Amino acid sequence: MPPKQDVIRRLRGNHADPPLYLPDLTLWYDWHAKRRTLPVEWRGWSLAQIARSLGVPVWQAARPFRIESGNVEVYKTETASERLVRYHTPAGKLTERWTLGPDGDWWQTEFPVKTASDLRTLLEIVSQRRFVVDSTELAHKAAEAGEDGIVALELPRRPFSQVFLEWLGWSDGLLLLFDAQELVAEIMAVLEDKLQRLVEQVAALPYQLVVSPDNLDAQFISPTFFQRYLADSYRRTAGVLHASDKILLAGTGGPIAKLLEPLAETGVDGVEGISGPPQSDAGLAEARQLTGPAFTLWGGIPQDALLPDFDRDRFEALVLQAVREARNDSRAIIGVADRVPVLADIGRLRSVPSLLAAALSNS
Repeated sequence: MPPKQDVIRRLRGNHADPPLYLPDLTLWYDWHAKRRTLPVEWRGWSLAQIARSLGVPVWQAARPFRIESGNVEVYKTETASERLVRYHTPAGKLTERWTLGPDGDWWQTEFPVKTASDLRTLLEIVSQRRFVVDSTELAHKAAEAGEDGIVALELPRRPFSQVFLEWLGWSDGLLLLFDAQELVAEIMAVLEDKLQRLVEQVAALPYQLVVSPDNLDAQFISPTFFQRYLADSYRRTAGVLHASDKILLAGTGGPIAKLLEPLAETGVDGVEGISGPPQSDAGLAEARQLTGPAFTLWGGIPQDALLPDFDRDRFEALVLQAVREARNDSRAIIGVADRVPVLADIGRLRSVPSLLAAALSNS
């Protein structure tokens, strides 16, 4: 069976063959391709070519939209070690700052919203912002993935996740939420309306998989916050997409056990990024107990296990554990949670398919 059809069947829960291994290579590939640091044997290769070389399905996520800022003036400057983004509006100005980290990636060191008074400026920015359907990136990645590759449509984050991950930050942002609940709620309502209008347009596109990259993390999002700020948003999106026979996956970014049951109840079809420690707090078996059978779980292997300084025997044990927990679960897909890390040991990355195959043949 072609990989694309195999993955779709598993996501719909009607597949009983041995577990499938589907690593999300996007973070790792984009980081190295941009810096021209791909392994020598893969220099100049596309993500799809590397996936096929590894013997795994091609997974690509593409934004089917672009962001327009309206009358908000956005200025970006970058040096060798610092990146600044400035937003100028009639209501005021905001600035975000990024610093080049020791891993060669950009770390956000300053969020745009710093005080309650900045929220009025943010309201102006999000009111002017538009999500416009644009298939440029989608067409490129679909052509690269080929007929057998999987291309998922990537939505903007949920408004709650947008506000805290992109504008306020978690530590100061939660304090601002308590100090200015009505204004923060107004900002999220504006974003929600824009998101759902985009979802209606995305539902008409000829692709089956949709991803909401929300980086869910129960360290910052309590079940109460989830019900208050996220559940209805997921329900609305899932309802629209299901009416067009589409599958909706959510993304995680940390401990998730406390959020799995309420997430499954919203109608979301599955989640990417399931694993036990050190990345998260629920492996495939425990997560299945929390969600029930009608929910897709993707993960099982913590991403730290692929790092070169992680104990090799422990790495192999975690791969075998993922096989055991996924073997009789038709809605489990083995993957690296949440994605293959940029500093992954290439030998380990290459070895996972053979470790999985050996485990399945011996069980």
